[in-house]
Amino acid sequence: MAEPLRILLVEDEALVAMLVEDALVAQGHVVTGIADTRADALALADADRPDLALCDVRLAQGDCGRGVATTLAERGIPCLFLSGNCPDIADHPLILGCVAKPFQSASLARVIDAALARLRGETPERVPRELRFY
Repeated sequence: MAEPLRILLVEDEALVAMLVEDALVAQGHVVTGIADTRADALALADADRPDLALCDVRLAQGDCGRGVATTLAERGIPCLFLSGNCPDIADHPLILGCVAKPFQSASLARVIDAALARLRGETPERVPRELRFY
C-alpha cells in the first residue's frame, strides 16, 4: 500500500459514502470529511486540506461534481471521480481519472496506488480495470 493519505470524499449517497469511507480507513487513509454539495466540499477542503479528493459527478442540490473537482484541482488538490457517469475528459490536469460505479471497495487501494504513481510522473505498475485515466 502507498503512504496513508488525507482524502476528502465528495458523495451525496450516504450508503456509498459510508462504504467508501470504511474501505479507505481500513487501508490506513484518513477521511478529512464527507461532503454532499459543492459548498460543503470547498469548505471542508479549505478547513483541512486533503491530499486527494474522490468526487461523484452528480451531487445533492443539483450541484455538479465536475465543477467541484475543477475548483479543487485549481487549488492544487488532485481528484478522482467515483461515478456512474464518468466524464469523457478532464477539465484540469489534476483531475486524474474516473472509477466507474459500481466498483468493489477493496479495489480502492489499487486505484489510489495507481493515481499516486501517475502524480509522481511514473507509470503505474498496475492500473485496476475499474480506473480510467484521462
